Amino acid sequence: MSTNSADNTAVIERTAVVSLRPITADNLRTVMRLQVASHQDQFVAPNTASLAEAAYEPLAWPRAIYADETAVGFVMLYDDPFTPEYYLWRLMIDARYQRLGFATRAVQQLVDYVVSRPNASELRVSYVPGEDSPHSFYTRLDFVDTGEVHAGEHVMRLDLRGRVRPAEAPTRPLTHVVLMRFQEPSAETLAKASAMLRALQGRIPELRSIEVGLDVLHSGRSYDLALITRFDSLADMQRYQDHPEHVAVLQYLRSVLAASVAVDYEQP
Repeated sequence: MSTNSADNTAVIERTAVVSLRPITADNLRTVMRLQVASHQDQFVAPNTASLAEAAYEPLAWPRAIYADETAVGFVMLYDDPFTPEYYLWRLMIDARYQRLGFATRAVQQLVDYVVSRPNASELRVSYVPGEDSPHSFYTRLDFVDTGEVHAGEHVMRLDLRGRVRPAEAPTRPLTHVVLMRFQEPSAETLAKASAMLRALQGRIPELRSIEVGLDVLHSGRSYDLALITRFDSLADMQRYQDHPEHVAVLQYLRSVLAASVAVDYEQP
């Protein structure tokens, strides 16, 4: 991969490895700046709007689409494990990186994820009809029109029945330990951080237990707060990391922390 110095656009080969990655403080602004071509604006909402919706919808599953180490697009799933129909809510590839096959591979990875989810029997998507609409793109990926129209958007579906679920590796319980040092470890700051962390108990299904402790020695090598969380598996811990309730607490902690270290270990 190289960079065009004139417009700071990464030059990416079609063979780049495509991956779906969580939206974090490190890539948020980059994802917000991604844009489709101006004549495509009518077909997809801006990423700023999508991310705002995701912040208030616990079932949203937003991901940045990467080609190698460059963010090239955005995808968001409505991830409701209690229904057999999952919904591809948003999909966009920045105008600079279109026609390289990245959208196709991103959707294929999304389908693999949906197939692994509970009760999944179909993936739905809707589109605004018109010249250059994504209808033909979805048709090539075996989506078919349902005849339904919601708020002016035509609905398509992809039948997932009979698809092989990804092989699941044996899981082992995982313990996640974090030590935190605060910029200004006042009693008020420590109490607020402790309360926010403890409040996660019972609000995130994957979180089996949580323990928060404050340092009492205050030695030169001490950290201020210890967090111990336990999960049934590494995958559960990763879902906990992405959960909106945890992300909200993490955003606060990042504003007050000076340093943190972590250890994650599985039980044998």
